[in-house]
Amino acid sequence: MTSVALPFTQPRKRLLDEGNVKPFVVQNLGKYERQAWQAAEFSSPENLREREARYRKFILDLYHATPVTGYSWLHGTRSGRMVHVGAVDAPVTLADVKAIASEVWKAVGKGKDAPETAGVDILGWEFAFELNELAKQVAAEARVDVTFKKIPREVLEKKAVEQGDVKFFELAALSVNVKQKGRDVILKLTDFVVPPDDVPEEVQKAITHWSQWVDYWAVDWDYKADTFHNQWQSYRTRKEPDLQKEITHAYETSGEYTIVVKVIDILGNDTTKTIQVKAK
Repeated sequence: MTSVALPFTQPRKRLLDEGNVKPFVVQNLGKYERQAWQAAEFSSPENLREREARYRKFILDLYHATPVTGYSWLHGTRSGRMVHVGAVDAPVTLADVKAIASEVWKAVGKGKDAPETAGVDILGWEFAFELNELAKQVAAEARVDVTFKKIPREVLEKKAVEQGDVKFFELAALSVNVKQKGRDVILKLTDFVVPPDDVPEEVQKAITHWSQWVDYWAVDWDYKADTFHNQWQSYRTRKEPDLQKEITHAYETSGEYTIVVKVIDILGNDTTKTIQVKAK
């Protein structure tokens, strides 16, 4: 199998290359870095609302969307669809999606820039765990076509913006098979779909099996609704391009556990899936 790993996940993998590494958490400046960037780039002597408006227009311009006004959750239009721009300091949640979907119907067919169909692109820096699957279910029930796209970190880099290197990737979909036997839980990655839009052509041509999209995956066997902890991980290298797709974990005590599986793809994007199990 040909390796098509890109450099986005190298910091994690360098840590894993250290001998006898224990489970670890990779942290970055995250929202604090983005908050500082927003304050510096869009500072307004008037008020915070003006700063937010300038920030959203900047993101809409990068996304080639046209700003709209008069809505609480909808900020622009592009190719006949509404666009929502997520805040720099909070993930897009299921509650957000419900509010956005509700407002889309209020916009359809009304006004000069209104869309003719109920569709919305939701741009966000971060997304709540497993939002892709849950929110699309909710949106489908509301008869709204929803697409989730991640605002890339390159937005913060002036050179990348000037060179037009900013790309908004759609969230991927992860499939995990779960088997249980007593306190043993077996997880197996069975599919990983990365939407082809905006993926470099040379990368697409190199992919011959879905697992080649996965550069690294990790498991938190006892997620407590706070920080994700790498309690097990597997990753590909150029020397070892084949990915371990199955892992068994034995719980020491009986009880109900929340498992979070996190995949980092070769484009540097995170995809998570939450699984509930009951160890007997």
